[in-house]
Amino acid sequence: MLPGLLPVNFSDARGPQAIIDPQLIDQAIAWSVRLRLRATNAGEHQAFEAWRRADPRHEAAWRRIETMQQDMQHVRALPPQLAGQVLAASAQGAVGRRRNAMKLMLGGAMVGTAVYAGRDSAWIQMATADYSTGVGHRRTVQLDDGSQLVLNTDTAVNVRYEASRRLIEVRRGEILVTTGRDAASSQRRPFMVSTDDGMMLAKGTKFLVRKETGQTRLTVLEHAVELTSAAGTAPVLAQAGDSLYMSRQAIWKADAVDFDPVAWTEGVIAAREMRMDQFIAELSRYRKGLLRCDPAVAALPVSGVFQLQDTDRTIDVLLATQPVAARFRTRYWVTIIARQPG
Repeated sequence: MLPGLLPVNFSDARGPQAIIDPQLIDQAIAWSVRLRLRATNAGEHQAFEAWRRADPRHEAAWRRIETMQQDMQHVRALPPQLAGQVLAASAQGAVGRRRNAMKLMLGGAMVGTAVYAGRDSAWIQMATADYSTGVGHRRTVQLDDGSQLVLNTDTAVNVRYEASRRLIEVRRGEILVTTGRDAASSQRRPFMVSTDDGMMLAKGTKFLVRKETGQTRLTVLEHAVELTSAAGTAPVLAQAGDSLYMSRQAIWKADAVDFDPVAWTEGVIAAREMRMDQFIAELSRYRKGLLRCDPAVAALPVSGVFQLQDTDRTIDVLLATQPVAARFRTRYWVTIIARQPG
């Protein structure tokens, strides 16, 4: 399988293709992930074949993904650096060719200033946290009470276990929590997760907590979690399958997302008709430097399963499957722009 992306397009240069139910595309993407992660599991392959045979539309959805993979085989032959440079040059034209070394050095200085000024507080959070991850890294932490934390990219947490409670402080980033039974404790201590937006009380559960600017997103995978905002609003109980936002003043239900919020635990972004600007913003969390999207291509839809292990590779495949190019000011300052005709 192509290690960068399983693209899902609904039309191409050969003409329009048949419209396929997006829910079936979701299922095909899910099977793609499962088969890649459990390649030696015979039961998974049997279940997959049963799904394909159950409905001709299932087979059509899977064929669509397979066809796009075959179309992308040529990308393997291109070194990532060369692909990026060629596409960037075609987008920049004469202006890009006239850029001299002084401008590149100036660009590097500018991006360096922006990145490090913006991350000054982040560096402090990382340096003083009990557990942390760098950009593009994940980490699994087993706690003494049997609980497990999986830290996503650029994450910092503190563990504050006391006689009366177990508390995880999420200072930045995102975690997957699986609560333990706390069997060694003489009393059943409540398990809580906090951000500067408020407190979450687990009720024997598995859930995601993502700290964003000015708000926290909770996604409950099993059982339930009770939220209370920092301002002391009435507690809200979130059940399995629920996704809620919490600010310091309010709690509200999150809109349906166009990507799987759990997919990062398997090292991928699984997107379905996701806006290009939102996709680039999500991918940028796993890449050092600045990765931005030009407003002219912000609304383009992106679908597929994208690997997070190598963001350069993912960008190359994105450029080869979408009408976009990349403008590289430096290796760490990239803007996705419209591809110029010809």
